[in-house]
Amino acid sequence: MRRIAVLLAFILCIQLTIVESTRAEVYKDPATLLYRIETKDPVVFITIDDGKDRPANAEAVLNRLNWPITSFLVPKLVGAHAQWFSNFGRVNDIGSHTTRHIALKGLSYEKQKEQICSGEGRLLGKFGKTVGYFRPPFGLWDQNTLKAAAACGISHVFLWRVSLNGRTITTWGGNIRAGDIIIIHYVGSLAQSLRRLERELKRLNLTPARLSDYVK
Repeated sequence: MRRIAVLLAFILCIQLTIVESTRAEVYKDPATLLYRIETKDPVVFITIDDGKDRPANAEAVLNRLNWPITSFLVPKLVGAHAQWFSNFGRVNDIGSHTTRHIALKGLSYEKQKEQICSGEGRLLGKFGKTVGYFRPPFGLWDQNTLKAAAACGISHVFLWRVSLNGRTITTWGGNIRAGDIIIIHYVGSLAQSLRRLERELKRLNLTPARLSDYVK
């Protein structure tokens, strides 16, 4: 029994080491937090969270629109459907969203690091690569979040200034404008949100762009 316990501890140690070393980069400075991108280009950035549902009608809408997106995914919600997410949109950059979708704010640095590194590591295992960005669940974060993200090889932590829920658009700080980061979710109403956003962006003469093309 003792040998088995020692062996299990050894395996766990290896697994934790693998999680912490899944990205080649480890940043000393805290990750950069952004709600929007400063740009004069007439573009916005669409991000989609979680991965709970994979609506076929949303896939059809996004294929028609041919928009690039960035997804912040929870590994257990992706399951065996990594290929579906990879093919969703013209480009779908994969970012992490913790391993269990829990609120990080107020947790210790070590607990936050475990959630972020583990989520990132599992997505790397499913997709082979990620864009190296992170979004804290519920938008809740503190300084430990930014430090832990950097230790996991995350360069940027992204929040948002515009949210869509079905046909409802919510903004913080006025109308949608160039450089805004927009959040939607992988839920049943995703297609409805995409069509609503299409109409609003046409009215404002704005076009979705690839987030990673504008991040320095």
